[in-house]
Amino acid sequence: MDTTVSQKNLMSRLSSINVYPVKSIAGISLSAAHVEKQGLEFDRRFMVSTLDGKMITARTHPQMVKIKAIIEPDGLVLCYPGLIDLHFTFNEFEMEEINATVWNDTFLAYSTTKEANQWFSSILGTEAQLLFSGKQSNRVREKIQTNVSFADGYPLLVISEASLTELNKRSSSHHTMAQFRTNLVVSGNDAFIEDSWKRIRIGDVEFEVVKPCQRCILTTVNPNTAQYHPNKEPLKTFSTFRADDSGNVYFGQNLIAKNEGTINVGDAIEILETKEKEYYTDSGTTITARLTTPDATNTQHTTESKKITISLNGNLFTGNTEDPLLQQVEAAGLSINNSCRAGLCGACRVTLESGNVEQEESPALNQRLKDAGMILACCAVPKTDIEVVD
Repeated sequence: MDTTVSQKNLMSRLSSINVYPVKSIAGISLSAAHVEKQGLEFDRRFMVSTLDGKMITARTHPQMVKIKAIIEPDGLVLCYPGLIDLHFTFNEFEMEEINATVWNDTFLAYSTTKEANQWFSSILGTEAQLLFSGKQSNRVREKIQTNVSFADGYPLLVISEASLTELNKRSSSHHTMAQFRTNLVVSGNDAFIEDSWKRIRIGDVEFEVVKPCQRCILTTVNPNTAQYHPNKEPLKTFSTFRADDSGNVYFGQNLIAKNEGTINVGDAIEILETKEKEYYTDSGTTITARLTTPDATNTQHTTESKKITISLNGNLFTGNTEDPLLQQVEAAGLSINNSCRAGLCGACRVTLESGNVEQEESPALNQRLKDAGMILACCAVPKTDIEVVD
């Protein structure tokens, strides 16, 4: 049952504030920030997209995490190893209306500059464009009744330092907060204290805790090397103590701001209302599986790749016996619904009508689904000509 309190938790303070000016690039640490209803000022106000406006993220292009930003009074400076820095000012934007798509949301965004488009295209190795949300994002999420920037789904994310410490106690690898791309980090000794918050106040701003944050393959990307972790950590560890019945894993809590104002590092976390924590089974063991990554350059193969024919909903294209189906479908200009890209959530389940695939074990694919011919496109590797429908 929810409990209302009116006291300051002296053990919890705001220890870090981070913004990500462009979706999927490296974060910037701030000592203070202005909070808007659509998120922190400067946070995810830009997004790289395909030429038809669909988001491009570090889930499929991990090199994006090596792009760094410097915020200037009238624009941004973007830096990437081996490239000349990109400088642009806000007043030079073309500001042509473009339909942008983040997951299932399509809304109006604005073009920036041709130089920015070319700069990002050279990094990604594919034609891309840099979009601007506008001073006020046109994306309104009905579920939370507020505007949201180019963030995945919610304006802000909070994680406690103690939660990261607990993860590192359990994981075979060491993880940093940068992997989880959180806006707010709080101090304290109680792991997952944020799971018990329903309403909090930091500085001038009251926040509502909306839901736990579902995690994806991006958490396995090393922020310094831009390489996927070979064993899918930390997702593998999360699956042992932070997973729901469907295999989705959660870390951190999504927030919405109830008013605008300023927050500062060092501000106390005032707990206004609490809730019962979400329950996750703690197995204390890890799932044994053949592990894959969505980047073929990071996967070792013992057999020679062969050319095959893949049919998706009747659309034929030439594929191979080396890369996951989802990666091949996207390379062919087609799409399959997906989310975590790590074999956990089941969003990319498709039906295998004919042919054979190599499929790792996953909590999102039980025996009943296997018997029905279902596979997970993100981690199923075709071994023969295949026909799939979604």
